[in-house]
Amino acid sequence: MPSKPRPKEIPRPILSEGDEGPAVAYMQSLLPHGQDGDFGPITHDEVVDFQRTRGLDVDGVVGPATWDALESHAPPVLPELPSDQIAAIMMIASASEIASYDWDDRGRAPAGYTNGIALAFAQSYLRLKARHPAVVEMAKADSYDDDVNALSWYRSNFQALGMSNERPGADTLRHLYVLLMGLGMRESSGQHCVGRDTTADNTSSETCEAGLYQTSYNAHTCSDHFDPLMDEFEQASTVMCFIEVFSVDVSCSNDDWECYGSGRGYDFQMLCKQCPAFAVESCALVLRNRRQHYGPINNKAAEIKPEADAMFRAVQAYLDWIAPVESGEQARAAVMR
Repeated sequence: MPSKPRPKEIPRPILSEGDEGPAVAYMQSLLPHGQDGDFGPITHDEVVDFQRTRGLDVDGVVGPATWDALESHAPPVLPELPSDQIAAIMMIASASEIASYDWDDRGRAPAGYTNGIALAFAQSYLRLKARHPAVVEMAKADSYDDDVNALSWYRSNFQALGMSNERPGADTLRHLYVLLMGLGMRESSGQHCVGRDTTADNTSSETCEAGLYQTSYNAHTCSDHFDPLMDEFEQASTVMCFIEVFSVDVSCSNDDWECYGSGRGYDFQMLCKQCPAFAVESCALVLRNRRQHYGPINNKAAEIKPEADAMFRAVQAYLDWIAPVESGEQARAAVMR
């Protein structure tokens, strides 16, 4: 997201609770809630939350470092999931009913796919709590635009299962992951390293499909958050990519790893295969903004299963249990913004 230009007449003073004026109003415009020019308790809490999730000194004071982060729309900086939490989430996934489900025309998912997508959801859920801009977009409410939004396109299917996407936040993110899980089984049988469809002629760097969801880089224009998300995962650790987990029960050939073209599109293909968590989140952005990119979505061949929702709900409950938000107000804010 590009930096928001600051009006020339507004300086960047050090601001704290009790201050008022145009500089406060401008600073508030860079935070989620409205602006009234009054640095009150709500603004203080938002500044503290912003500082905590961006790795800044947490003092509620808007100084030079906080100003820089606000104006550059710095994304949240999150720690890697600890190994004990990864193990616990994998146990939840392995014991879930969806782990033994026979997907239509695909059979049972590789253990690595079920465990991997559970971890990908866990990571996205934590990023939602930290208001990562890309994940906030994934978790936005149903736009009622069937032409571009997969959740709108599948609205009646979700409604039949009692899964509402009318409000932004954790429930909608979880339901999107239910659809992602079904789409991954349809597109690649849950195999992260799958390359392009060799019967197709889309071998340019931007049109060649790759990874769990057979996404191609020409979908990147669907969202301003797509390329920054790619930049972020190109710098991410292998732990955040979860490739070792997704690789279980999956065999990758040399042909699978082959990518086509050059430049950004080539890098995208390889990143989808080497960093399955990126393949998941990038697909999530496309599903919310350009659902016609995926044939199995267009013909509703991607299954949505309540058993998958039960697994993601259990992961969500576990994360809330180990890292509860300090107050009810903060909890509501964390998942609704």
